[in-house]
Amino acid sequence: MTPDSYSPRRITVTLRDSGGALGRIVSALRPVPVQELTYAVSAPARATAEVVVASADAARVRGRLHRVVDVLTVIESDTGPLPVR
Repeated sequence: MTPDSYSPRRITVTLRDSGGALGRIVSALRPVPVQELTYAVSAPARATAEVVVASADAARVRGRLHRVVDVLTVIESDTGPLPVR
C-alpha cells in the first residue's frame, strides 16, 4: 500500500433515523478498521453518520453503506491533514 492508501477519508451518510439505524451502520462497518464514527439526529426521523476510514477502504465502505436500509445519501470527502502530535 502507498502512503496515500492510509490517508483518512470522511464518508457522510444521511439516513432516516429509526430504532435500528445505528446498529445497521455499525454492522455494515464491522469488517473495516474505522478511525472515527459519529451519529447525530438532526431532525425528526433524520440522522447523519460520519465515518472516517483509510482511503484504501473508502470505496468498500461506500458500497456497504449504500446497501443499508434507510440510507438516503453517501458522500465521500477528504478529511484534510491530520494534526501533528
